[in-house]
Amino acid sequence: MTPKIFSAAMVLLGLLGSLAAAAETAAERGQHTYMRVGCYQCHGSDGQGNDAGPALTPDTLPPQVIAIFIRSTPGRMPVYPEEVLSDNEIADIVAFLKAVPSPPSADSIDILKDLKPTD
Repeated sequence: MTPKIFSAAMVLLGLLGSLAAAAETAAERGQHTYMRVGCYQCHGSDGQGNDAGPALTPDTLPPQVIAIFIRSTPGRMPVYPEEVLSDNEIADIVAFLKAVPSPPSADSIDILKDLKPTD
């Protein structure tokens, strides 16, 4: 392969990589950011909450409210300044949380129906 063809191939691969990154949705970017900054450690991998942090789904707050909270939280949660987590990244995290499907109702799960107490 000649140097010109090799260079052209590398440019083409770079462009394809850029297009693939641009095609990533806000929810996909948000999921990556949610995991990267450690939100999952307290709020669960899908925002379902646990002993360390409240549930963030299925009733997700607007991005502006979440941004205000994480920039100036009075609680145990660390504060994330814009240098660490941009407003766009917060909007992407909210898009991810809104994309998480609601859990099924207990009545729709057969094994749980069988466990109902009898009178």
